[in-house]
Amino acid sequence: MLVKNRKQKKKEINIFDNVPTIADIILPDALQEKRDYLVLGYNKFSRMFVLTIYPEQTWVSWLDSLFHIGNINISVKVEPANNGNTINQLTKKLVQSQSEYATYSRQRKYTTFA
Repeated sequence: MLVKNRKQKKKEINIFDNVPTIADIILPDALQEKRDYLVLGYNKFSRMFVLTIYPEQTWVSWLDSLFHIGNINISVKVEPANNGNTINQLTKKLVQSQSEYATYSRQRKYTTFA
């Protein structure tokens, strides 16, 4: 006859096992990957365009023309650059511009107009 130990530990139940994660809440029920777009469920499609370089000149509401396409969401991610690297690049560009200006000024000074 086997005697069971009355002091056997009960298995602990983790109350957070069945809690949905953020990914479960955000992700759609159906996701199909097509050649150039994603199907995110009934009548919902997604396509992504990426700009790695912004235009030289921007103005307030420079992306507003994209909203005329239809129901569109735009997000902008700006990654900060290293201060030392930025200062080096700006200094190099400044010296280059000053050198070009000095060269242009000397050429213009010695050019005679007839």
